[in-house]
Amino acid sequence: MRKLLLAGVALAVLGAGATTPALSQNADAAVGATAGGATGGTIGFLLGGPIGAIVGGWAGAVIGADAAVSADSVRFAGEHPVDQVYLDADIGVGYVVAADVTIHPIEGDDQFGYFYANNRVYIVDLQTRQVVQSPGFLVPERVVAYVDANPVEPVEIGGDISAGFQLEGDIEVAAIPDDPTYGYIYVGDRPVLVDLGSRTVVWVR
Repeated sequence: MRKLLLAGVALAVLGAGATTPALSQNADAAVGATAGGATGGTIGFLLGGPIGAIVGGWAGAVIGADAAVSADSVRFAGEHPVDQVYLDADIGVGYVVAADVTIHPIEGDDQFGYFYANNRVYIVDLQTRQVVQSPGFLVPERVVAYVDANPVEPVEIGGDISAGFQLEGDIEVAAIPDDPTYGYIYVGDRPVLVDLGSRTVVWVR
């Protein structure tokens, strides 16, 4: 059965083998456009807003890169954040969005709409409700605040770590409460946000 949960609702399963410190109370605002300086230049692009920021710019960050979605439409989806949902599904190109998930209109684009799910933004064909593209990951400010406030034992990784780096399987990734798709590690004194499904680094302080 497909599960739909509004962002912030407690989830029982956060990821195999992950540890879970207590979550501090923070607003689910977004890492805004000014956060680019804190990333050390590891983020390809960052669109700010009060709920989510889109980050990408490395191989694999974009799903459906060949879709005929304009840069203006992608920017609109980043600059006009909406409530996020968590779907118990593997969302990719061609995924049909269920009727109980709201697809939000894009100003000036009658063909595509968008929604936020599973820490990504998805662009959807309004006529078919099929996903055509995901331009990148979402990084809520509350997630960044949590990993900043809850440091874990640092791991040693050879070379410079940046967004797009894939962690080896023997590195333990700490869980983030109420977020089934992200975990984190520390490298030195720097928090590193990781997509649990692909073990890909999404954000580095």
